[in-house]
Amino acid sequence: MSVNLLEIVKKELSGELAGKIASLLGENSTTVGNSIGPAVASIIAGMINKASTSGGGRDLVAKIDAGGFNGDFLNRFGSMLTEEKANENLQKSGNEILSSLFGNKQGALGKVLALATGLSKGSLPSLLGMIAPFVMGVIGKQAGAENLDSRGLTNLLNDQIPSVQRHAPAALAPVLGLANMSLLGTGAASGPAAIFGDILGFIKEFWPFLVGILAIGLIMKTCSHQPAKETPPPPPVEKVAPPVEQPAPDTTQAAPAAPDSLGAFSEFKLPNGVALNIPEFGIERKLIAFIEDKTKPVDKTTWFTFDRLVFDTGKATLKPKSQEQIKNINEILNAYPAVELKFGGYTDNVGNEQFNQKLSQDRAETVMNEVAALGIDKARLAAEGYGSQHPVADNATEEGRRKNRRVDCRVTKK
Repeated sequence: MSVNLLEIVKKELSGELAGKIASLLGENSTTVGNSIGPAVASIIAGMINKASTSGGGRDLVAKIDAGGFNGDFLNRFGSMLTEEKANENLQKSGNEILSSLFGNKQGALGKVLALATGLSKGSLPSLLGMIAPFVMGVIGKQAGAENLDSRGLTNLLNDQIPSVQRHAPAALAPVLGLANMSLLGTGAASGPAAIFGDILGFIKEFWPFLVGILAIGLIMKTCSHQPAKETPPPPPVEKVAPPVEQPAPDTTQAAPAAPDSLGAFSEFKLPNGVALNIPEFGIERKLIAFIEDKTKPVDKTTWFTFDRLVFDTGKATLKPKSQEQIKNINEILNAYPAVELKFGGYTDNVGNEQFNQKLSQDRAETVMNEVAALGIDKARLAAEGYGSQHPVADNATEEGRRKNRRVDCRVTKK
């Protein structure tokens, strides 16, 4: 193989750039450095799979041209990490690339990489969002240097298969259904321990699917050997009212977190003496811990999700039960007068994206305005809507869509 794209990317993203990425993620630099290889290999694997489909090579060439992914892009990458708007545009571009490669399987990709690297699932979407455009830039630079058309680009990507097989997580192929990637992970640690580790990791992550397959097989076997029996009538029961038909799930409602996931409520005293009754794992405690931790720098990727905000369906109007958390955020800002916050609104990917974008913007501004109305200087606050961008869960499931319909906040100054 004349050109090893994975090694080029790993070399370019080492040192200072890796440190910047780790700082933005709020993660240990060693963990991030060790995660870059598997992440890059997974992205290239997705590109190889894309190029193997009809018209996939042409699509990749078009994305390189439309996105300006050439040598100049690589020169600008470092500054993109440190400039807020440029970083947001970088993440947006990365999410578009990942969506075109993996579709609604990005959640599964995150699980595989979390298992393989030890990086938190919350940091992985941001890491991939930053790395994907860089990988595209390296490929674009190589394609430009060799004047490659779609066929030439496909051949270049196919040349990467041996390298990708050595570095991409073994579980990537069966989970994401990647073509021509059946030997992923064959270059990793060998021997009985490594093989057992791969099998154990795969079973641990995907045991529900294995159990489901075994259950289906047992049912089919039982049905094939036993004749159908007439079901005896049930014992008489007391008559009850017929069930009320439930409405379809609301895909525009930002749902609060389940109460049992927040832990126990208890009193917490702020530095100014104000006492808050807040849950153990709620946004308030996470926000306070971040503000007080002098080792945690302000960055552009550390967001905290509101867990007790409820909006009217399809609107940006907060229900009265949301005021408790709004007041808590107001008290926190009063207790830490140097702190400034930015609110981000998000939706799932169901419906019209233009509507979703406006709804997310309106909801972020509603939260900002509600906090300001309690006496916080609006100069300390900002709001932006991101629509269905930056999902934190798989939009293919209702639970995933519920998690993606949210309002977050991040500290912009402390």
